[in-house]
Amino acid sequence: MGTGEATHRFREDRLRSGAVTLAGAVAVALPLVGLVSLLLRSQLDPHFENYRVHFVVFGIVGAVAFVLGYAAGEAANRRGDARVLLLSLAFMATGGFMGLHAFGTQGVLYTGTYAGFQIAIPAGLLLAAVFAAGSAFIDLRPDLAPFLIRHRTDLRAIVLGAMGLWLVWTVAKLPPLDANSSEAARGSLLTVMAIVGAVVYAVSAARYWFLFRCRPNLLAGAVVACFVLLAEALVGVAATGERKWHASWWEWHGLIVTAYLIIGFAARREWREERFRHLYLPTTRERQQEISILFSDLEGWTGFSERRQPGEVAGVLNTYWGIAAPLLTRLGGEVEKFIGDGVVALFNRRGDQPDHAVRASRAALELQREFAGLAEEHPDWPRMRVGVNSGEAVVREIGAEGHVAYPLVGDTVNTGARLEGLAPVGGVLIGSETYDQLPDGTVVEPKPGLRVKGKDAAIDAYLLVALP
Repeated sequence: MGTGEATHRFREDRLRSGAVTLAGAVAVALPLVGLVSLLLRSQLDPHFENYRVHFVVFGIVGAVAFVLGYAAGEAANRRGDARVLLLSLAFMATGGFMGLHAFGTQGVLYTGTYAGFQIAIPAGLLLAAVFAAGSAFIDLRPDLAPFLIRHRTDLRAIVLGAMGLWLVWTVAKLPPLDANSSEAARGSLLTVMAIVGAVVYAVSAARYWFLFRCRPNLLAGAVVACFVLLAEALVGVAATGERKWHASWWEWHGLIVTAYLIIGFAARREWREERFRHLYLPTTRERQQEISILFSDLEGWTGFSERRQPGEVAGVLNTYWGIAAPLLTRLGGEVEKFIGDGVVALFNRRGDQPDHAVRASRAALELQREFAGLAEEHPDWPRMRVGVNSGEAVVREIGAEGHVAYPLVGDTVNTGARLEGLAPVGGVLIGSETYDQLPDGTVVEPKPGLRVKGKDAAIDAYLLVALP
């Protein structure tokens, strides 16, 4: 590493350390401000009533928190990480219910007040606390992670359903949301909700601090600060919720806003391709995984390319991969990469496809069927070979900021590539592990005792003809 690069790295590290320190300082300073406000409310708790400011500010912040949660959910989906998934659900719940609180601001969209809108934020924070605690402790039950990833759509639906139900219940003024709005803001139920939520957030923050104290980073520090601020906000709800439009009432709103500003700032500072990487579970960074892998390439591609202009060659590839990519995705595969005239697709990368061998085999047959039609239209174009193999592989995080990959390595992957090289043009050659997982009625032609490069022992394979 050169002197200039080392200096740049040193400066970046100092900036990161300073940002983490700032986040912690904000988390400590704000509750002190709140304490002063509570103790000296008669002197320092002026009345400020502005409906439009309330509607705009908290509507925007609610939307930002919801979008932040959605973005985190996409990262969780891409890498199959249950911790980031649960965090995303917590952010979405908080943002969604804050949006409902803003939506029901008196004098903007509604002339009257509704109890459900008045206490929507603490209700959302309590729901979010469940997901926050789950994210803090999911590493103790890594066996639950695949289950959560498989049901990620259902979990999102629960959050959205809770928001919709709360909205309907509020507008219909059904019990217990039929009370006078001022009574709802200081009722015992609200106090219990606030205390329970505050305790859960405090425990979750402590757990995150314990997990990441040996590997301090900006995003982890931001999550700790966020949970502390949300706990403090719930304390403010219980202590000052009835003092609407006073400084102490605005303050607990502000604590929530600050919590998500810190998270947003931290996520923005992370490398854009993997903003939530520092929160991934150890099993996301490295794990053994049962997968099926599909390899394909075009027979005689080198000679074909030699006889054509580069633009024509690129157009042919675009036609092939324009068919392959959506087909593989539709059948549950993930296109790992295009390598010249070859494509690599993975099935069950996130551990949520128990029928991955069937999916990969069906995708291989569909590819050959689609490309057979293409070959009839363009008889001079090269034909495709496909190999499919199933078994255990290791997913391992490789790289650092600038480029991070999560490739699968192991004999299953290597053998899959060899099977593709032995497949007949227009055919699909599958490994014995894949064949063992296919349903009764599958039509194959056995190809026993194949010799493949790099393996001492011969392997058994099957030419796949049809699936039931």
